[in-house]
This record gives sequence, structure tokens and C-alpha cells, in this order.
Amino acid sequence: MRRWLCFLILFAALPLFLPAQEIMPLAEVKPGMAGIGRTVFRGDRPEEFPIEVVDIMRNFYPKRNLIIIRLKGEKAEHTGVAAGMSGSPIYIDGKMIGALSYSLAIFVREPLAGVTPIEEMLEIFGHEDTRDRELALFVPPPPNKFLEMALGLTETTWENFAPQDLLQARAARLGTLRPIDLPLAFGGMQPRLTDLAATLLQPAGFQIMSSGSVASAVNYDAESAALLQPGAAIGAVLMTGDTDIEALGTVSYRRDNRVLAFGHPFFNSGPVEMPISLAKILLIVPSDIGSFKMGVSSSLVGALRQDRTTGIFGVIGEPPVLTPLTVRYTDEIGQTSQFEFRFTEERTINTLMPLIMRFVLVNALESGRLATGENSLQLTGGIQLQSGTKISLDDFYPGFTPISGFGFLSGILKSTGEVASTVGAIMANNFQPAKIARIDLNFTSIPGRRSATIEQVWIDRSEVEPGDTVTVFARVKAFQGPEKLLQQKLAIPRHADGRFLTINVGGGDDMTQLELRTAPGRFIVRNLQQLLTILQDRRRNDFLYYQLRQPDQGLIIDGEQLSSLPPSIYSILQSQNLKGNASFAREQILTEARQKITIATAKAATLPSAAFAVSGLKTLRIKLRS
Repeated sequence: MRRWLCFLILFAALPLFLPAQEIMPLAEVKPGMAGIGRTVFRGDRPEEFPIEVVDIMRNFYPKRNLIIIRLKGEKAEHTGVAAGMSGSPIYIDGKMIGALSYSLAIFVREPLAGVTPIEEMLEIFGHEDTRDRELALFVPPPPNKFLEMALGLTETTWENFAPQDLLQARAARLGTLRPIDLPLAFGGMQPRLTDLAATLLQPAGFQIMSSGSVASAVNYDAESAALLQPGAAIGAVLMTGDTDIEALGTVSYRRDNRVLAFGHPFFNSGPVEMPISLAKILLIVPSDIGSFKMGVSSSLVGALRQDRTTGIFGVIGEPPVLTPLTVRYTDEIGQTSQFEFRFTEERTINTLMPLIMRFVLVNALESGRLATGENSLQLTGGIQLQSGTKISLDDFYPGFTPISGFGFLSGILKSTGEVASTVGAIMANNFQPAKIARIDLNFTSIPGRRSATIEQVWIDRSEVEPGDTVTVFARVKAFQGPEKLLQQKLAIPRHADGRFLTINVGGGDDMTQLELRTAPGRFIVRNLQQLLTILQDRRRNDFLYYQLRQPDQGLIIDGEQLSSLPPSIYSILQSQNLKGNASFAREQILTEARQKITIATAKAATLPSAAFAVSGLKTLRIKLRS
């Protein structure tokens, strides 16, 4: 009862802008007019600051106008136009003229800013009428490298995760007259990762900052929603839970349960669906380069539904359902830490979310470690789709993985890179939406660098006939440890043909790289089911693979191999340049087997089930008698 009484007293004390929110048309706005702006300088209560209209800039953008104002008052003049003020409503004689939205330059001597006229922002309401028609049109995401990274064909560098098309489209709107930067708050994130995020995202107009976290529910909070008045701080939520990530701005206008904010686009994506939150501002950090609000998301209050040139539009009420991500980390002494997150699957930013997810995963694993030394990681778990399909992510990562031309990649960076890129390959596929039900990941830290290399490979005979069985021997050596001899029997199929057969023995990544060189068409997918199949069948690091091949005259079309084409047809095709989804196949895989690598070490008694990641590739030829 006391809680609700305090809430009613607070609500009664708020300025009643909803019924009195009159509009002043742009035609009535004149240079020299004085007014006020409203924004949050600290906490969650908006404050007023004086403004003066300098002039009107017409057609600064096709069919768009801008009101140039000068900010006044002690606080506004001290901070200038700060990132996070985007959307701050501006009033003259009690009537709203627009929302603070554009900065004019850096190192300015006066706090000048641009205001988006309110009439142009109200146009966003009309886009709700065509929302369903726009959403019905599936727009494929821009080209990305998620599938290649997930399969180990491309390195999982941070730069490969940056959604260049999305960020460049946003950066294209930046200039001398540019949208006010949006603070992208990383709550509960290590400073090193926040700095890395700034390197990747700041050029696109984001002010990346560390922030704290406020425990927030994932359901609608009516008390917080009542505080979401013009001038209040609002967040567009990307991730919530043990790490909170959201873009911060200001509410411009509210009509019943509908709000406008920012005064400029987030990504200008059109119809969207992601949570919005009431934010709390800790302080404004003044800077000559660019002041910014430092804040945190306090509670979810609704759904962002439109992202347009003149602002964003949201509806107060139940937020969209977020996808759960659970991460469990078990350290070397058996103590488990559990992290819970929920993230948006908004389709228009599905090339950005894998980068956000990788930041979160690296942050969780590094915070759970006992020390900074590198141990090996055993990963179990997977991705559960709403369709019922499950993609296994089980794998093993040694302390350091050698990367050609790059040096060494730690187990944490490699594992999180492959997990996030697998999620990205599904979310940002070019075929159809594939919603994720949940993601569960279990990381177990194992002391030491548990990697092994293939030292030698041989076979028990030099000639075989169709129907025979050949035994392949492989000697692998653990890093700074003992050797182990393995053997694997391979049956020669009765339909085997040719003078020679090839036997390849290698680690998972090495075998996949070999396929990329010899049959790149095998990794071209043409539908969602092919994509899910190739992700499910990807090779693991802790298995040694044995592959038997024979020469072939075939084609790979849509990822499927057509083998043993008639010589006449193959000769005709060979004289032509294949285009599109077809490529030549000069070898056919007859069979593939695998063995899990475990090597007895001095600590085997305490860690009997620990695996080893194996690398290397060896090739043998064996004569086939017809």
C-alpha cells in the first residue's frame, strides 16, 4: 500500500503534458522566439532549460526542414548538445515545435542545435497503417561472413563481425550537420570490451560508454511507464539481463500509450520490434569533443515499432518477447557461475546482434575465470529453434589456436566467435526468418593447453581392390606431451573407380579448409534447410577425421554433387564458364570416419575424460586395382 501511495503522489507531481501538448506549426516559428526544452540531466525527472530560435533551415534534407536553436541556461550551456539529448522536446508558449535532434559541429563556441519539426515527426503515426504490409516483405540481410566463420573457413576477427553495410548506411548521414550521437550503454561490461566496441561502432555515430545495471524485469512495468513523459530518458534495448545494452535518447511526444523519441533515426529501418525502456541518467559528462549522457535502463515499458527518418515510434505496454541465452561457466576447481541474458531478434539489425552477443559471451567467460592464464574449454549446448530444430554447438577449444598470419587465438575468443557466428548465420540468413527459441551454453575450463598435432600417417598396404578394407595409422603428439598412435579401418566401396584413391587425415578445421580449396561449391547453400544441415554437420576440433576420395568428373549444383558425368557431357561443360550456383568437382568423397582424441598425460588420473584438439593434415595415395 505504501508503495502505491508513493507512486500516486509522484504521478500527481508530474507536469500534465498529455492533455496540454499543443502543437505550433513550423510556419508560426520565427527567429528570435524564446522557449524551453525538457530533458533529464540526472535521475529520471526531466528538467527545463531555456532556448532561443536562431533560424529555419528549409530542405536541409529532401522534403525535410530543421529549426536551428541556441541552448541557454547554466546546465545546457555547460554541457552543450550532449549525446542522449536526441528527442528532447522544445516548446514555445506552451506549444511543442519539435525535438532536439541534430548537432551542428564539434568544438563550437555556442551550444547550437537542430530541431526536427513536430509535424514531420507526427507523420510516423501514419506508417502504422502500412506496418503489416511492410513486414510481409522479407528483405534479405546484406552480405556477411557468419556462415564462413561458423564453419572455420574465415577467421573470427572482430572486424568480420562488424556489420559494415548497416554501419555505413548510418554513417552516410553523418556530416557537419549530423544527428546527435546516440549513447550505446554497455552495462556490466569490461572496459577493454567497451573500448573495442567504440572502435567498431563509434564511426557510425554511437557514443559507446560503460554503465552500470539496474535489475529489471522482462515484463511490462506500469509504474515506470507512467514516468515515460516528454523529456524522460528512453532506451532502445538490444540485450538485457546480467549485461544490459541499449541506445539512449529522450521522449519527444506522448499521446495516450504512443510515444515519439530521438527526432532522428536509430537505423532508419522502417517497421521494427524491440523493447523500449525507461532509462535513468547518472550524469552528463561534458566534453569539447562531444558531451554525453551516462545512463542505465531501469525497466521495460513497451515496444519500439517504427524507426524512421524523423524519429522512432513506440507503444507503451507489454514488450516484445526476448530470446533467452543461458551461459554456465565451470572453472578448474568445479565452481559454476551462471549468466542469464535475453536479446532481441529484430530482423533489421540481425547483422549487428552477433557482434553484441560475442561481446556478452567474452565478458561472461572472462569474468568467470579464476586467473588470466589460458586454459582449454569444453563447450556443450546448442541453439533451439522455434521450429523444433536443434543445432549442436558441442566442441573443444585448446588454450591457444595457431592462426595463419594472425598469431594465436585464445580459446575464449575462438569459441565465442564460432558460437556468435553460428547464431548470426541463422538470424541473418538470406532465405526466410528462422526464430530462435533459446540458446544454452555450458563452458568447462580444463587446465592447460590441450592441443595436439598430426605427426605421421601411414597405411597397412599400398594396393587395394573394391570391397577391401584398409587400416590407416596416425601418430599424434600432444603439445609439450606424449604421443599417441591411432588406427582407423576404411572400407573401399565396391563402386570405387579409378587408378588411385586419396586418403586425407586431418583435424576438423583443416579438413574443412581442404574441402573449400577442392570443392568450394559444397559450401553454397540455397535454402534454410541446407543452411541448418551444414551447421549441424560441421566438424569438431577434438576429432581426427579420415576421408577416402576418388577422382571424379562431376558438378556441384546448389551444394549437391552430381558425380561421374558421361565424358561427352563433362567435356562440353568444361569448355564453358560455369556461372551462378554450379562448379566443377574433380574428386568424390567415398567415405568419412572420425575418432575422438584423448591422450593420457601425467594428470590423466584427475582428468580422465579430457579431450584434445587436433590440427594438421596429411594426404596419402593408394593404388586401386580394378
